[in-house]
Amino acid sequence: MHLAIGKFIVVPLIVAFPMLLISCKKNEAAPEDTVQYTQTPVTISSGMPGYPAPTIPADNPTTEEGVLLGRTLFYDPKLSADGTISCASCHQLSKGMADGLPVSVGIRNQRTDRSSMPLINLAWVNKFFWDGRVNSLEEQSLHPIDNPLEMGNSIGNVVSYLQGQPAYVNLFRRAFNTGTVNATLVAKSIAQFERTLVSFNSKYDRFIRGQEALTAEEAKGLALFSQHPDPFAGANGVRGANCNDCHSVGLFQGKTTGFQGFMNNGTPAGIGLPQDLGLQLVTNQTSDAGKMRIPTLRNIALTAPYMHAGQFGTLADVMDHYNSPDLFQKPNVDILITSAINRRFTTELGLTSAEKQAVIAFLNTLTDTSFVNNPAFKKP
Repeated sequence: MHLAIGKFIVVPLIVAFPMLLISCKKNEAAPEDTVQYTQTPVTISSGMPGYPAPTIPADNPTTEEGVLLGRTLFYDPKLSADGTISCASCHQLSKGMADGLPVSVGIRNQRTDRSSMPLINLAWVNKFFWDGRVNSLEEQSLHPIDNPLEMGNSIGNVVSYLQGQPAYVNLFRRAFNTGTVNATLVAKSIAQFERTLVSFNSKYDRFIRGQEALTAEEAKGLALFSQHPDPFAGANGVRGANCNDCHSVGLFQGKTTGFQGFMNNGTPAGIGLPQDLGLQLVTNQTSDAGKMRIPTLRNIALTAPYMHAGQFGTLADVMDHYNSPDLFQKPNVDILITSAINRRFTTELGLTSAEKQAVIAFLNTLTDTSFVNNPAFKKP
């Protein structure tokens, strides 16, 4: 089943099942693993011509029943050690599935060392966390549970809690045809829900579909965003903001081949935090020092503050960072950044104030209000 906006299919619609599934009849709460339920498939698609198809694991197809279970788990603070933190605490729909903090905060108000990444279009991602340490949503979904600074629990405790809840046992039966809860099924169901968090109905998308026009400033911002500058091209050169080299137009995120979607962009350490080694912690390669996963820019206007430790409060701050005259001299900054200049024989990007504003105007067209208001993504 799909949510149709106009005649375009943009995002899967997860049927909000009546809460009678949660408060099921007594005869359904009895051990009846012999009963076989039929799961309803959910198709995940961008709904956009020419966009790549997402990769869905063969052993975890997306179903309405699995998504409902995962969505219920996602919003349940009882999965944390003290019953105060859920997945949704750090991934809030109104904030583009981020949390609006420089770094996320877990149980007992403990401050972590990185910002909460926005959970958008994850079906098109294959490396997770800022340092890319896991390769699947299934694996990713369990990490916050046993992180002592985040949910501070153990998956064993979570399984025991869920097994003791008849309503949850009923949801597991309907999703996976078993009333025996285990870590694998917890991970699969949360991953199913997270894959449905699809956002492809921004003003930019409507522009691509021919439904809405960009303003002159937004169009200028798109052109700058898309172009790698070349001051030696022709008499006047080609001006560009160099954004597309990392955030490819379309998904607006990093590449998915190997660790190509990771970059050191010269971001300073977060306030009160040491310099983060990022990808080097995974690969042990000094050449990867400070590289972080390139996140999607979709809904970027909603996900401030920016970078891996919330170093920049506004998009204007981000633009100033990339145009800083000392950025190119910082250690290990990626060559895609240091090769981008708008004036000959300089060592900085060098956008004008008007060009910076145009890029920001374009970035604001990536906001998808239908995503943040979608009832299928809210607490069931």
